[in-house]
Amino acid sequence: MSEKIVFEKAKERIEHIEDVLSSVAAGDLDVRIEAEIEDDLTGVEEAINILIEDLTYELKQSKKMREELEEKLSKIEDQQKTIMRQQDDLLELSSPVTKVWDNILILPVIGTLDSQRAQIMMENLLQKIVDTGCTMSILDITGVPTVDTQVANHLLKTVTSARLLGADCIISGISPAIAQTIVHLGIDLSVIRTKATLQDAMIYAMRKNNQLTDGKIKSDHLHETEETE
Repeated sequence: MSEKIVFEKAKERIEHIEDVLSSVAAGDLDVRIEAEIEDDLTGVEEAINILIEDLTYELKQSKKMREELEEKLSKIEDQQKTIMRQQDDLLELSSPVTKVWDNILILPVIGTLDSQRAQIMMENLLQKIVDTGCTMSILDITGVPTVDTQVANHLLKTVTSARLLGADCIISGISPAIAQTIVHLGIDLSVIRTKATLQDAMIYAMRKNNQLTDGKIKSDHLHETEETE
């Protein structure tokens, strides 16, 4: 009779162990095997409890590390977004289009001119032409050390787009190095009006606007500018 009772207890305990392991597998790490009898099976129960404890600790550490990693990744993403916004702002600031005289816009470009900056530069200039209705624009690249094929093509597109909007676009300040590069690349800029200096471009633009008489600014345009200011 006693042997049958021991067998029943062992069966119940094994079923209890299976239930606990099933709960652990389902994600419940708070369950434990409650041992009430001291025998050979007790050692197995205690060993399983230790394994559950170790598993719980490892999972908590893993969760903590994952949360810390996600937090760091989130901070990095925020920093990247901030850097990208700052880069966009700098690109906008590095391509300022200004109305310097009646009906004349100027876009001075200083520093390295890459495709992205050239694209923003073109967009800013065209938008300013639309906003102001100016028909003369000067793109001064005196401060640009060199250009490549893509940038030169952007310059062509800028001039062509400006003409489609009814504005004449002049490029001034092409350095000898840039001139040699353009010739070497085989890029045809014959359709673009160029001037050696910004001053030459301004004089040409003012003459086109009938704002100069004998090399001097007409008084009526001078008064108009002063009143505008």
